[in-house]
Amino acid sequence: MRIVTQFMLFIFTLVSFQLGFAKSTDEEANIRQVLKNNFADLEVDEIKPSPVKGIYQVSAGPTIIYVTGDAHYAFSGDIIDLKNAQTNLTEDARKQARLAGLKALGEENMIIFSPKNPKYTVTVFTDVDCGYCRKMQNEMSKINELGIAVRYLAFPRSGPNTPTYDKMVSVWCAKDKKGALAAAKANKPVAENICPNNSVMKDFQYGMQVGVNGTPTLIFEDGTMVPGYLPPEKLLEAAEQLAVKKTS
Repeated sequence: MRIVTQFMLFIFTLVSFQLGFAKSTDEEANIRQVLKNNFADLEVDEIKPSPVKGIYQVSAGPTIIYVTGDAHYAFSGDIIDLKNAQTNLTEDARKQARLAGLKALGEENMIIFSPKNPKYTVTVFTDVDCGYCRKMQNEMSKINELGIAVRYLAFPRSGPNTPTYDKMVSVWCAKDKKGALAAAKANKPVAENICPNNSVMKDFQYGMQVGVNGTPTLIFEDGTMVPGYLPPEKLLEAAEQLAVKKTS
């Protein structure tokens, strides 16, 4: 009798799980369709249940939004876990989305200044005509000495079809990209060079997507984004602190 009871309990649990899974799958499919109908250009990467019952988290590139299970309402904002050190769960999702975006851009398209064995890596949206970007470049030897590698992405603040944009295309198309970038930031001439499939536009568009509105803007290894210039020692301090949080 006991065996029969246990078997019935197992069957009940299995059926309940399958029904719940089916409901979740149906709701996710409905949400995806409704979003497609309302926002044709929105490329949804993932839909999954959020920490709040009845609400789904939708990831579209670096953008995180929330949609009710019936796909009636959508909203943006941050979910804060008040019982877990006020952790910003939405920002955690954004960090992972930023890192996925950087991976998609490809390190081979970045201009990298690195020590032989870097302890930390910081990805930087830069503009060759930005004063603080030039200051950061002037301090690159010190930054590298502190064990930090810098991966540059192009972000011409003036936008496409401007002298700064064209200059950055020439830098990213140069045979010696590091030398060309250093020269451009020192206000020295760079040979005009327009190559197919350069990444300047992709970098710029991605920066706009993640909310870059000034340069330099830094993205650390855990996905944390920090706007503005940091002196080498402060840059190292931030990298160290974020690395500790990432492993804790």
